[in-house]
Amino acid sequence: MYEPKKTAFTAMKLHQQLAHALAEHGVTHLYGLVGDANLFMVNAYLEARLGRYIACTHEANAVLAAIGFAQANGRTGVATITHGPALTNVSTALTEAAKGGIPLVLLCGDTAPGDVQHLQKTDQRKVVEATGAMFVDMRSPETALEDLARAFRLAAHRRCPVVFNMRVDLQWAETERPFPSKKIPEMKMAPATGSDLEEAVGMLASARRPLLVAGRGAIETAARQSLLALAERLEAPVATTLKAQGLFRGIPFDLGICGGLSHPTAIEVIMQSDCILAFGASLSKHTTEERAYTRDKRIIQVLPDAEETPRLDTPTLRLIGDIAGTADAMVDLLDLAEIPGSKAVDEDLTARLRNEAAQFAEIPAARETAAGTVDMAPALRRLHQALPEDRVLVADLGRFVTTAWRNLPVTRPQDLVYTCHFGGIGCAMGQAIGTSTSVDDRPTVLVAGDGGFLLSGLSELSTAVREKADLVIIVCNDGSYGAEHIQFTNRGMAPGLSMISPPDFAAVAAAIGMRAVRVTDPGSLDAACAAASERAGPLLIDLRLDPTKIDM
Repeated sequence: MYEPKKTAFTAMKLHQQLAHALAEHGVTHLYGLVGDANLFMVNAYLEARLGRYIACTHEANAVLAAIGFAQANGRTGVATITHGPALTNVSTALTEAAKGGIPLVLLCGDTAPGDVQHLQKTDQRKVVEATGAMFVDMRSPETALEDLARAFRLAAHRRCPVVFNMRVDLQWAETERPFPSKKIPEMKMAPATGSDLEEAVGMLASARRPLLVAGRGAIETAARQSLLALAERLEAPVATTLKAQGLFRGIPFDLGICGGLSHPTAIEVIMQSDCILAFGASLSKHTTEERAYTRDKRIIQVLPDAEETPRLDTPTLRLIGDIAGTADAMVDLLDLAEIPGSKAVDEDLTARLRNEAAQFAEIPAARETAAGTVDMAPALRRLHQALPEDRVLVADLGRFVTTAWRNLPVTRPQDLVYTCHFGGIGCAMGQAIGTSTSVDDRPTVLVAGDGGFLLSGLSELSTAVREKADLVIIVCNDGSYGAEHIQFTNRGMAPGLSMISPPDFAAVAAAIGMRAVRVTDPGSLDAACAAASERAGPLLIDLRLDPTKIDM
């Protein structure tokens, strides 16, 4: 881990000051691709040994790497690119961060305002604002460090991507302006209070089968402890959204994921509940199963701030306040009113949940598939058992993704890197670079489809090899764009247009210097499992699948 250095900013060029300012802001990992507008700043960052710079082969993957870093480490991700086409190249990545509420600072070069014939000149503010990201202009050499500090504050407080726009013609300006205070003011919410809190507790008091659900906004240690205390007081089972998977691992009445990935026992308990208390969860259609889980129920939603997204369902009652403090306040009111527990948990539920865990430990029977292919779910379950239990999972978007989430579960929320906020394939490889270069006590497992991997994955294999990343890439290779294959076949049409004839991924990876295993039968699956458990560097597993035998 790099320790930020404190530097007296005297007689420094602006690009040097910016580099040192990054360290003052606690930036230990900088992802990027250099060009004429940012290369001197990056060089200064490296020359002064201020942190680790991870060079990517495409600007979009540099920004995605910073997004992966932010999700896995709980800190603001930082990336840097040059100007013009470099910025337009990252528009999808910036939109992914904006839709995901992910704190990110992108240091982006810009052309001089008077250089109207520069080939890379474009209105960068408009490009950025179209993605939903915020734009902070570096106004002058004298204000540059204050402007950068503002970018970091906005990213942290609003949980959003911020583009810091730095002109190339100012990079060699000299200034002795001191560095402004690096400390970002803490914004701690107070617990929810007043009549709304009392109304919520009244709903809980009358509930016979309450259920507590936690989302990504409730994964801090203090919040977890308070939520468990509240669940115990209510005698209610607990569950999480997909993005908070693993938060209640080991708790006897943990139902696991609430949503499309729920197991049969969880579905039954969720459907029978009469009041759902959701903390830090957006209640998206994936969590509520298109409202099937919430229909005709009282829903109490507690959010840690007032930031909203289009995914929010409408609850019966919404509270805004500190998660842990609000849960504690609910316990206090329940105690004050001497409300008895609901008895919604018992030994029968414990036994059923143990049975679900035992069933998951068994490898499901493989279906018959085309020659040279394997059944995806049993293959992923075998790899799950071969890999370390503690790992980071980064799954790209595709028809394979729910099977990947279901069969490769993580043990804590921070280890689930979600790449599907914008609904685009190809956003996972970059984020896997960000996790595998910053998380050093567990491997990163990337699951991608062949189409998404072709879109953005191949070029970054060289980055994984150069960085000696502890990265296992599982390519679910069915030779097609899966969603489009389904669209054709569901309508009785020939799926030829969806077939893509991908290259031999294992051969490509081996040529780049990565160990690779091609899985076409039970024997080669055994070899892949052995390679996953004995890995010594990045590994690619080309999982050959039958496109007609893949479940959504």
